[in-house]
Amino acid sequence: MPIDVLETAILESLFANMDRVAEQCGDQYPLFRQASSEQWTLSRRGSWMGGFWAGLWWRRALISGQDQHKEQAQSWSQKLQVWQDEPSINRSFVFWYGSGLGSLLHKDRQAQASVELAVQALLSSFDASSGYWPLGSGMGGGEAGKHILNVDALAPTLLLLDAQGGPVARQFGQWHVDACLRYLQKRSGAWRDTVLLRGQDVLAEQGTETWQRGQAWAMLGMVTAARLYDRKSYAQAALQACRYWHERWGKYVQGYLLRDAPAMPVDRSAWAIASLALYELGQILPEQQWLQEQSRLYLDALLTPELSQTGRFVGHLYKVAPGQSELVESACASFFLVETLLAHSA
Repeated sequence: MPIDVLETAILESLFANMDRVAEQCGDQYPLFRQASSEQWTLSRRGSWMGGFWAGLWWRRALISGQDQHKEQAQSWSQKLQVWQDEPSINRSFVFWYGSGLGSLLHKDRQAQASVELAVQALLSSFDASSGYWPLGSGMGGGEAGKHILNVDALAPTLLLLDAQGGPVARQFGQWHVDACLRYLQKRSGAWRDTVLLRGQDVLAEQGTETWQRGQAWAMLGMVTAARLYDRKSYAQAALQACRYWHERWGKYVQGYLLRDAPAMPVDRSAWAIASLALYELGQILPEQQWLQEQSRLYLDALLTPELSQTGRFVGHLYKVAPGQSELVESACASFFLVETLLAHSA
C-alpha cells in the first residue's frame, strides 16, 4: 500500500475509532485502554489527558467540517472547566489542547474565554522569586510539587501565554524557558524531566538520558520557545536536544520501534512527539535538512497496516497500577500521531 494511501486510511481509522470510544464514555473522559482489554478506563474529570480528547475532536471537526464533530469538541472542552483552579502547571495540557485549539482553529468564543481564564490563573501562580512555574501540588504533585520544576508542559504553557499576549505573559514565558534551560538541560543535549529544588540547589533529578518522553517534551517545548520568541539561543538548544535524541535513539529507529520485545516496551507516543518536534524545528532551521528526514523516518516506523484497520494506537507507556507500566491506547498518544500525520501531509 503506498504510504500516502496508508496515511489517509490511518487518519480515517483513527477518527472512526473516536466514535467507538465515545460510545463507552458517557459523560466521562477516556483515560487509557490496555491492549488486552476492550474497555477503557474512564475518568470523570479527565486528568491531565482530558484536553487531548477534546483536542482530537477540534482537529477532526476542522478536517470534516461537520457540525456534530464541532459540537462534540465544544462539549468536551466545556467539561474541562473544573480544572481552572487546580494548582498545577499541567493545567496547560488541559487548556491549550482542550480549549486553545478551539479558539485557534475555530474561533470558538467559549474556548477563547476558557483560554483567557487559564492564562490569568497561570500568571497568578508564577513564582516570581524563583523565576518559573513550579509543577504545583495539584494533579498528584503533592507538597513537593511546589519545589519541582518539570519540563512536560513547557510547550502548551508557552502556547497559552502567547494566545493571551501582552508583555507580562511574554516575559514570564521567557523567564520560565530560561529556568528550564538552567536546571533541566545538560551539556550533552540530554534533558532532565524533573528536578527538586531548594533555592538554586538541585536536590534530586529524574529522567536524565533514559526517559524518552521527557526528552521529547523538552524538544517540543524548546522548538515552541524558538518559534514564539525568535531567539537563536532557544533554536540552538532545541537543535542540541534533537541531536541528542538522534544519537541516543533516533538512528536506531527501526530496531526500537519494529522489534517485538513486550518485556521492554518502547514509548511510541514519545516518538510521535519527537517526530513533530523535529518537523517543526526543520521549519525554523530549513538548512538542517536531516530534521525533517528523521521526522519522516520516525513517522513511517509508527504507521502500520494494523493501525489503518483498527485506529487503535497502543503507544503510550503508562502506569496502570502501582509499580506496573505498560503500553496503552490514550488520547494523548493518538493526538500527537494525528498532529504529526497532518504536519507531514501539509
